[in-house]
Amino acid sequence: TAEGPELEALKGSVPNFQDKVPDSADQYKVYRMKKIMEETTAKELKVDIDPWTDPAVFLMTGGTTGLPKVAMLSHANLVLNLLMIKPWTNLQPEMITIGSIPFFHSFGMTCVMSGALFLGMQMLLFPRPPTDDVLCEVITKLDAPKGVMYVGVEMLFKRMLDYMNSIGVEEFKKKYDIWKKIKYATSGAGPLHDYVREPWEEVFCPIRVGYGLTETSPITSVAPFWGKYKNGKLGLPMPGTDWAIFNSDSSKFDEGPICDGILEHGGFGVENTGEICVAGPQVMLGYLGEQAEQEDNLKMWGGKRWLLTGDIGFMDEDGFMEIRDRKKSLIKVSGHSVFPKEVEELMGEHEMVDEVAVASIPDKSSGEAVKAWVTLKKGFKAPRDIDSDILKKWCVENMAKWKSPRYIEFVRKLPVSMTGKVQRRELQEKDLAKLKKGKEIKG
Repeated sequence: TAEGPELEALKGSVPNFQDKVPDSADQYKVYRMKKIMEETTAKELKVDIDPWTDPAVFLMTGGTTGLPKVAMLSHANLVLNLLMIKPWTNLQPEMITIGSIPFFHSFGMTCVMSGALFLGMQMLLFPRPPTDDVLCEVITKLDAPKGVMYVGVEMLFKRMLDYMNSIGVEEFKKKYDIWKKIKYATSGAGPLHDYVREPWEEVFCPIRVGYGLTETSPITSVAPFWGKYKNGKLGLPMPGTDWAIFNSDSSKFDEGPICDGILEHGGFGVENTGEICVAGPQVMLGYLGEQAEQEDNLKMWGGKRWLLTGDIGFMDEDGFMEIRDRKKSLIKVSGHSVFPKEVEELMGEHEMVDEVAVASIPDKSSGEAVKAWVTLKKGFKAPRDIDSDILKKWCVENMAKWKSPRYIEFVRKLPVSMTGKVQRRELQEKDLAKLKKGKEIKG
C-alpha cells in the first residue's frame, strides 16, 4: 500500500489506457466507474438475505484423503469466525500481511484476505508464492513499523529456512531484515513438524499452528501466542467454539463424548484417543448437492450441532488438543494403530531426511504395511549416501517395530496441493495401481 509521495510517483509511472480502450465493440461494452459515479445517484439497496441460512460462498474441501466436496458457508459463518479471531491473535491495524496462499482456499480467504480487511491491515499480494530471495528483498525494502504477519503452510516456512541455510544464517541476517520484521507467523492447512518449527523460531519469531477445516470457515483453534503454550498441540478453541473427543466409530456418537474438557468428567490423555468434533457458529450449513446424502458428519448432541472433523486426537487436562492424524489415514499393522504423522515426525529427525510422506500399503501377513516416501536434504543422494535398508534399520532403532516402514522409496519431491499440503493419497494410489497390475512397488 502506497500513500503520499510514493503514491504520486506510482501514478506518474503507471500508463493510462482510458483513452485508448473504445467504449464498445462487437464483443463487449465498457462501463467506466468514474463516469458511473459522476452521472448516477447512489441508491439504498434492499437485499433479501438471511445471514444465518443463505450461503455466502461455496468452497472446495482439500480432498487430501478422499474426493473434494463443496462446503456451503453462510454470511454469519464467515463474519463470526473473524470476530472470534480478533481478540485471540492481538493483531494490529497497519501491520502488513503476506498474501501468497490462494483466496479460493478457506485458509487464504479468511486469514489473509478477509482478516486483513476486517482488522485494517495492509496486504502484500503475490499471484503465487514468490521465490524466497524475491520475498526477502521485497520485505527488506518495505517500511513496516507495525511489523509483518506471515500466514502460510509448512512448505513455505521450510522453503524460507532452506534458502537461509543455503547462504548461511549470518549472511542472511546481513543481507535482509525480514527476520526482524516478521512479528507473527501462523501455519495451517496441515501439520507443522518440529523439524520446521524449531529452526524457524531460532531466527524469526514464534510460529503457532492454526487448526480448522473448510467446513469451519475455517478457524477452530489457534495455539496461544502468550500464556501457556505446548509444543505439538493444536492449542485452545476460539471464543464461542466447543470441541470434544467422541468415539471414532461414528455409530456410537449418541453415547456422548469420551472427553468434553470438564475436569470432573475425566477422559483426558492419549489412552482416550477418538475423533475431534467441533460445535460453533462457524460450522458450515452443509455440503452442496448429492454430497449431502453421502456424508454423515453433522450430528446433534447436547442441544448443539457438531461437525465430525475426521481427525483423530486426544485432549489434555488444560484443554489442549493433540491431533494424531486423519481417521482415513490410520494404518492398521497386525492390529496396531499407526498414525502416519507420528512416523513422519520421527523420520524427520534423521540428519539426511528432508521431507516425508507416509501411507498404508496392503499386506497379506499384517493386513496393512507402512510405506514412506522420502526426499533428502541438499547435498545428500540415494543410494550414494543412504539407501532404504540403512534408513529402515534407523527407523527400527528409533520407533516401535510395527510403526517402522516396510517400504521406503526415495523421491525427488513430494506431490502437494495448490495450498502446499502433501498429497499422500496421490503417492498411495500410484502404488495401489501397480499392485493391481501385479507389479512390484519400490522400497
